[in-house]
Amino acid sequence: MSEGGQAGPDWTTDRRVPVWALGMWGPLLVGAFSLNAHVHKGIATIASEWQKFVSNRLREDFALMQRIAHSRTPDQLWAAYADFWQKAVEDYAKEYMIMGRFVAGVTSKSLAAAQSTAEEASAAFRASSIG
Repeated sequence: MSEGGQAGPDWTTDRRVPVWALGMWGPLLVGAFSLNAHVHKGIATIASEWQKFVSNRLREDFALMQRIAHSRTPDQLWAAYADFWQKAVEDYAKEYMIMGRFVAGVTSKSLAAAQSTAEEASAAFRASSIG
């Protein structure tokens, strides 16, 4: 019972959804799921790429330690560090470019999915309000 003495729906137990709500929210929910799928796939790709990169860089770190341990002269030690840092800078620059492309792709696909969802929901709302 509500305060005015009138019986209204008890939202804690009444789970019925008005029919008009399904027509209006359906495209939004489908679009939200589509957007979520695009973002999830993109983030999974980014995470996989980053894990591969970190794995390769750790391998380089261990290789540096071995090279340092086998160095017999200061020139060999200097060359080991110089090679390591040169490769690190190149690897990180390349990886940031790759990650930037992935992020741009995820953003682009997400915005396209959101725009499509908004257009479909708007069309569905207009159709339901006309009919």
